Amino acid sequence: MACNCNQRPALTAVTVADQTVVAEGFLDFNTNSVRNGCSVVHVAGSNSITLASDGLYLVTFNGNVTPAAAGDITLQLISNGTAVPGAEATITGAAADIYNISFSTLVKELPSCYAIDNTTVLQVQSSAAATVNNASITIIKVA
Repeated sequence: MACNCNQRPALTAVTVADQTVVAEGFLDFNTNSVRNGCSVVHVAGSNSITLASDGLYLVTFNGNVTPAAAGDITLQLISNGTAVPGAEATITGAAADIYNISFSTLVKELPSCYAIDNTTVLQVQSSAAATVNNASITIIKVA
C-alpha cells in the first residue's frame, strides 16, 4: 500500500478469528483495515506497531477474551518493553466464558535526532493464557 503523507496518520489493525495467547504473550493483529499517512507503521500479522514520527497519539483497544483458567486477566499496552500506566483493563473471569475488554490512552513520542532514536514500538500483552478474538487496535495521531 502506498503511503499518502498528506493524510492524518491513523491505523486500525484487527484480528477477528480466535487467537491463543500464552501468559505474558503479545496479541497479533492479522489485518490492517485502515491505514493512513506515514507515521503509524504495522506489518499485518505481527504484534508490533511503530510510531515513526514525534507527536501525540490516541490509542484505543477493544477485544473479546476467554480466559484459559478462572481468575484475573489483564490486557496491557506495552511501549518499548514497558507497561504504559493506565493503558490496561482487567477482568476476573471463569474459564470458557467470554468477556469484552477495552482501554484507551494517549501516547507521546518525542522527536528523534541523529544521536537519539525515540521511535516507539507498541504491543498489547496478556497477563494470563487466553483466547482472544475480535481484537482491534486503533491509533490516530492527534497532534
